[in-house]
Amino acid sequence: MLEEIKEDKEKKKENIWNFKLGALNLESILTPWYITGITDGEGSFQITIQNVKKKREISFKPRLEFKITQKNYSLGMLYEIKKYFKCGRIHIDNSKTGTMKYVITNINDLTNKVIPHFDKYNLKTSKFLNYKDFKKAVLLMNEKNHLKKDGIDKLRNIKSYMNKARSFKDKFNYCWSKTINIESEWLQGFVDGEGSFQCEIGFTKRMKLNSYVNFSLQIQQSKHDVAILYAIQRFFQSGYLKPKYNIKDINTTKLISRNVTALWIRNVELICNFFDLYPIYTVKRLDYLDWKRLIELKKINAHKTREGLLLMRKIKSGMNNNRYK
Repeated sequence: MLEEIKEDKEKKKENIWNFKLGALNLESILTPWYITGITDGEGSFQITIQNVKKKREISFKPRLEFKITQKNYSLGMLYEIKKYFKCGRIHIDNSKTGTMKYVITNINDLTNKVIPHFDKYNLKTSKFLNYKDFKKAVLLMNEKNHLKKDGIDKLRNIKSYMNKARSFKDKFNYCWSKTINIESEWLQGFVDGEGSFQCEIGFTKRMKLNSYVNFSLQIQQSKHDVAILYAIQRFFQSGYLKPKYNIKDINTTKLISRNVTALWIRNVELICNFFDLYPIYTVKRLDYLDWKRLIELKKINAHKTREGLLLMRKIKSGMNNNRYK
C-alpha cells in the first residue's frame, strides 16, 4: 500500500509548475462571483499621493490601485484574473514573502472594468466600505478634480478613512447591518483566498495505541468581519466558530484577545460535495486533493496500521504551509 500511494516528488514539481503557468486558453475560467469572493479574501483598494518636486514648486501625483495578491506558486490564478478583466499587469508585491500581485492602476480601466464589476457583484466583507471610498476617488479623478488643490485635499480625506485607518466599529457594524447572502461561486473564491484543509492526527489519552484522525475545513477572518463566517456557517448549516463568544456584541468581540476568528466545518461529505462541484483553483487544490487522499485512507482504516499511519503523516506533512518548505 505504501508503494502504491507514495508521493512522487517529480510529479509534485510538475503540478506546481502547471499552477504557475495557468491555463493556456484565452478566456478566463473564473466567474464574476468568484472574482468578488477572492477579492474579499485577497484583494485591496489603495490610494497613494506622492509629492513631486518641480523646480521650486511641489505638486502632488495621486495613484489609485486595485490589487489581488497570491504567493508566487499560485501565479496562474493571477493570470486567470487578468484574463477576466482583460487589463492590468502582474509583478512582484513582496520579494521577501514570495508574493505576487495583479494590479490595475489605469483610470480608464478602473472606471470601465473594475467599478462596473463590483457595482454588480458586491463585496460582502467590510472591504465594501473601502470600495465605496475608492469609487469616489475614481470619479473625482475622472472629473480631473485631482489637478486642483481642493481635489487633492478631498483625496486625502477619502484615504484617511480607508483600510487600516477605518475604525473597528465601522467595519463591525457594517457587516452586521445587513443580511449576507452567500453565492456558491463567491464562497468558492473566498475559500481559495481564506480557507485551508486541515487534518489532525493524534492518539487518545486513555489508549495510546489507538490513533485518531479528524478532518476539517477552516476559514479565518478578522474578528470585525465575523458576521461573514456566521453567514457561511448558515450557508453550510454546519460548523462552529472558535473562539466561542457573543459574536453579535461589539464590546465582547473587541475584548477577545485573538484578532482572528475561525470557522471550523467537519462535515467531510458536505465539503467534498461542494468543492468537487466548485473546485479550488489556486495551489490549495493540491492540499484539497491530498486531504481527500487522507479521507480515503481513513475509510480503509489505514491509520490503524503502523505503515498506513506513517503514510498519512507523510502526506499531511506536505500540505498547507509545509508544501514548499
